[in-house]
Amino acid sequence: MIDFGFKKLAIFTLCVLMAMSCQQKNKEIDKVKIVNDYIDALNASDYDKVAGLFRDSIRLREMDYVSAFSKEGYHSLFQWDSTFHPKYEILDVKSDGNEVRMKVSKQCERILFLNEEPIITQEVVKFDGDAIQSIDIVEYVVFNDSLWSAKRADLMAWIENHHPELNGFIYDQTKQGALNYLKAMALYKNRQDSIPVQGVIN
Repeated sequence: MIDFGFKKLAIFTLCVLMAMSCQQKNKEIDKVKIVNDYIDALNASDYDKVAGLFRDSIRLREMDYVSAFSKEGYHSLFQWDSTFHPKYEILDVKSDGNEVRMKVSKQCERILFLNEEPIITQEVVKFDGDAIQSIDIVEYVVFNDSLWSAKRADLMAWIENHHPELNGFIYDQTKQGALNYLKAMALYKNRQDSIPVQGVIN
C-alpha cells in the first residue's frame, strides 16, 4: 500500500517536472518567435508592430554607439530606413537565457550602393519579460568599411558639385532625407562624368 502510494507520488512529481520543463521550453520558443515577428515587421515596414514589440522605449546599440528613443521619437528614423526598402533575413538564431542571439542579413538600395553586397551582423536581443528591451549589434560579419567610406565620400563630393540643392541628404534621417538620398544615388549612377572611386573598380 505504501509502495503503491509512493509510486503514484513519484509519477505525479515526474509529470510536474515535465510540465515545468515544457513551459520553460515554450518560453524560449516564444522569445525566438518575438524576434521573428520583429524581423517580419521590419520587412513589412510595419511601424506599429515593431514599436509594439518593445516595452516602453526603443534601445538600439551599434557596437559602442547607443541610441534610445521613445516610441514616438523612433517613428522618424523608422520612416527614413523604410524608404530604402530594406530586406532583412535571419541566417541563424538561438535562445540564450533571457537573450536571443541571431545573425542577420540586411540589404537595401543604400547598402547595395555603398557596400555592394548585404551587410551581415551578429545581434543580441535582450528581453524584459515578453517584450524586447534592447537590440545590440555586437559584430559586423560582412561590412566593407573602406569601400563604404570611399563611395559615400565620392557621392557627397559629386552632389556638392553638381546638385548642391541636395546637400545634407547624408545627415537628414527623415523620410524626406531618405528620398533625397535615393535621388542623389540615382543622379550619381546616371552621371555623364563617370570617374571611378579611387581604389575601387566599378
